[in-house]
Amino acid sequence: MESTFKYRNRLIKLAILPFLVVNSAVLQGQENDNSSVKLTPCYMEGLSDRLMCGSIAQPLSDNPADGKIDIHFAVIPAIKPSNPGEAVLGFAGGPGQGAVDLARIFNRNLRFARETRDIVLVDQRGTGYSHQLQCDSDDLKTQFAFNDAIADLQTMSEQDTKQCKAKLNVDLSHFTTSAAAKDFEAVRVALGYKGFHLYGVSYGTRIAQEYTRQFPASVITSTLDGVAPMQQSFAAIGEAIDDSLLALFERCKNDVACNEQFPRLEIRFNKFLAKLEQQPVEAKVRHPRTHQMIPFTITKMKFYSAIRLALYSHTTRSILPLVITKATQGDFSPLAGLMANADLTQSLAMGMHNAIVCSEDWPQLTPQLRSKYSNTYMGKTMIEGLDIVCPILEVKPADKAFYKPLQSDKPTLLLSGSRDPATPPSWAELAMVEMADATHLVAPTATHGIGSQTCAPKIIAQFIEQKSMQDIDTNCISEENDKQFFMNINGVANTHSKLATNKE
Repeated sequence: MESTFKYRNRLIKLAILPFLVVNSAVLQGQENDNSSVKLTPCYMEGLSDRLMCGSIAQPLSDNPADGKIDIHFAVIPAIKPSNPGEAVLGFAGGPGQGAVDLARIFNRNLRFARETRDIVLVDQRGTGYSHQLQCDSDDLKTQFAFNDAIADLQTMSEQDTKQCKAKLNVDLSHFTTSAAAKDFEAVRVALGYKGFHLYGVSYGTRIAQEYTRQFPASVITSTLDGVAPMQQSFAAIGEAIDDSLLALFERCKNDVACNEQFPRLEIRFNKFLAKLEQQPVEAKVRHPRTHQMIPFTITKMKFYSAIRLALYSHTTRSILPLVITKATQGDFSPLAGLMANADLTQSLAMGMHNAIVCSEDWPQLTPQLRSKYSNTYMGKTMIEGLDIVCPILEVKPADKAFYKPLQSDKPTLLLSGSRDPATPPSWAELAMVEMADATHLVAPTATHGIGSQTCAPKIIAQFIEQKSMQDIDTNCISEENDKQFFMNINGVANTHSKLATNKE
């Protein structure tokens, strides 16, 4: 759930031989004879297994004159295809991520479910290989040098948005969540599965809910990890960011080694933010990739945005006390490394991202909600960005029915992390108000997407297998999964702090 305008990309560029395999579970499970679907062996980065890739042509809109676009997908075959009529359908987040290039992550999170069922990954229209809508962005050197505190950001953002709109040259109203849901169903029909077990993460939970609403007969179960309620605007994220950051400060304060090495961390952080608001800091750092010395202008927005994105992962959270402290002491090398590692502009299709937020989130912002969400720094920043971008893009607002909570009797498992800086547990509670068969599990020390951090993969597989949460032991979700804090650039200290565990 990233920002909507290109100048944020300047600041943080920080923030996935035709041959049919006759024994593939995909072919065994076909319920129709669709000879137009050709599956080709393919491989994805970080995954040694052979996948089967393909595409189908889908209407761009309800108007035949608008033509068609290709929707690409990949199938990770089941280890033992004992349920050939069923598959797990993975929905990527963002919005703007493609699912196919994230095959390694989906395979890891669904590794136990894959033992008996295929995993199907579809690049949602506008992402990945499915008519990707990508805007231009600056290189890392330009981003580091850019001073947003003195630039006319509104004018620059307007120019960037107009250039992107001209480049894309398509009505973004055809790339909304509601439009995309039909593509996923078309893939199911083409591949011949009788039904899908849904697995969505972050924004992927929104498209999963919309797919369930439009095609309930095609859904067997649904797992929503880091839940975005249909009735909630992404602009509400600011409070979750602040709460997650406070949890980090509190944990460091209560950790003997961290508190010794980085005392008064929260106070130092806030003082440094106030200093940057008054006057950005000019420095030089080594380019994180070329190692050449380059100018680095540290502004409040750059600094806060880098810290915010690092809150999503335990690995990057563990280095934040060091990054913050070094920055307050004038050493910005750790901050530069953090920003370079969070390069979002290539993994997020920003044109598609903007289509979603301008159609579905911006129209929700009543004067009351604007006032409420603007109480946080990031909430206010996001709303200001939406107000610049969305009038230019002219995406049609979502129908009012889109914002109604999903009414469903499908077995649904909702997963949340208490330290999630994007989709807190309260959002899942909001999403499930009209779900007749829903279970909500909260991991106390997890962040965003607990399927990658906890024992959730086994629970998900059991849930899928028995199509119910009855009698499934979920106690492991409550186990701590913190990582030790980095005491210096060489790593963690050898303390008596409890080591992080990642249970399966």
